[in-house]
Amino acid sequence: MDLESLFAHYGYLALIFGSFADGTPIMLFGGFAAHRGWLVLVPFVILAGAFGNFAAGAIWFFGIRAVGEQILTRRPDWARQVAKVRAHLDRWEVPVILGVRFLPGLATAGLIAVALSGISATRFMLLNAVAAVIWATSFGILGFLLGNSVEWLLGEVERYERPIALVLLALTVVWIAYHQWQRWRGAASAGAAPTLGRPS
Repeated sequence: MDLESLFAHYGYLALIFGSFADGTPIMLFGGFAAHRGWLVLVPFVILAGAFGNFAAGAIWFFGIRAVGEQILTRRPDWARQVAKVRAHLDRWEVPVILGVRFLPGLATAGLIAVALSGISATRFMLLNAVAAVIWATSFGILGFLLGNSVEWLLGEVERYERPIALVLLALTVVWIAYHQWQRWRGAASAGAAPTLGRPS
């Protein structure tokens, strides 16, 4: 099976599950795949990534809301980060919800802070949907531009597309596996909290 057929069969499903787990690398890869013509950036790559990211955000929100403040007593590192986000949440609720998933190291803390705030579930879900679309669009386009850069650097990119795609895919899988392992370990030490995914 060639790369085009492989992505045609499994590419969007991989984007959904990859975005659910730790989505930044997989969205960049999805944009690159769209540049090569293996996937369609608008709307399918963006919709697949947004769906996975939205689902991760929703699961974390409701899971953390069910657990409550006790999660912070079991994870002091999260508590410190949540305190930083809370300092801005009351005044800048919408920008925090829309933007925190773009900040490395603060995405989880931001979602915990939001879940433990007084925001209604309906309002959060609406803002989570908007944020997921913005996130997927941004990184999908960035990945597409990455394809342009690779083509400019290598010229006849068709000669290199298979090794490039395989290397990028391998790096993406390693990245997701490593961060998912860290998240599982952290959730286990907290004694609660969702064990899959987050809005990256």
